[in-house]
Amino acid sequence: MKPSLGTIFYTLLSRFLLFLIFIVWAIPFLIIIIVPRRWLFKSRLFYWCTDLFYWTVLKLSFLPFSYKGKENIPKKAAIYIANHQSSIDIPVVGGLLQCRGHVWMAKAELMDTWLLRYILPRIAVLVDMSSPSKGSRSLVKIIKLVKEYNLSVVIFPEGGRYVDGRVHDFFAGFAILAKKTGLPVVPIYIFDLHRVYPPDSFWVYYHPVKVVIGKAMYLHQNEGERDFTNRVRNWFLKQE
Repeated sequence: MKPSLGTIFYTLLSRFLLFLIFIVWAIPFLIIIIVPRRWLFKSRLFYWCTDLFYWTVLKLSFLPFSYKGKENIPKKAAIYIANHQSSIDIPVVGGLLQCRGHVWMAKAELMDTWLLRYILPRIAVLVDMSSPSKGSRSLVKIIKLVKEYNLSVVIFPEGGRYVDGRVHDFFAGFAILAKKTGLPVVPIYIFDLHRVYPPDSFWVYYHPVKVVIGKAMYLHQNEGERDFTNRVRNWFLKQE
């Protein structure tokens, strides 16, 4: 479909502003790459900077965001999970944490992107799902970080981006983390970002975005990991 003049203008403006953001943040990104990761996880300044970065990206997108359930965000560490439709999901979810210490879980395939291969290892635990043993080692790493630095975890449990506006199957990694750490799971449903900037699209479209934050959910004492995964996923299905 041929883009409208409005879409062409909005795309060019968005990409120009994104370029300016990366120019301004070039030095902070370089510091993040150089500084030992353990220093980053201990630094309140680092999380203040990441929050400012999320805020800048969202503000300069000029998208009309609306939020429901912000009061459900706990002040202590938690596991945040969200549906995944677009790369813009990252600042949307990250911005909700408001300077709280956190670490991302990210697919190892993202290391193929030239910029991410330098940034991701500093702020995320890379998950290699090519085998169960490699996936398990990633969970062990993130459990250790959570306990050592009192961090929240951010996960997209669908394991990829989808543009059909539907909730897909969840991997059970967040349920295992909830069991091993005792942290609550905070579900976040993001509406319509697949209409704004779908994967592999050059064009950026202007569209309202709604974000719903659910109440924290705990894994019950006798509840299995798969049962908990399904219970959390059912919350997402109810939002559709």
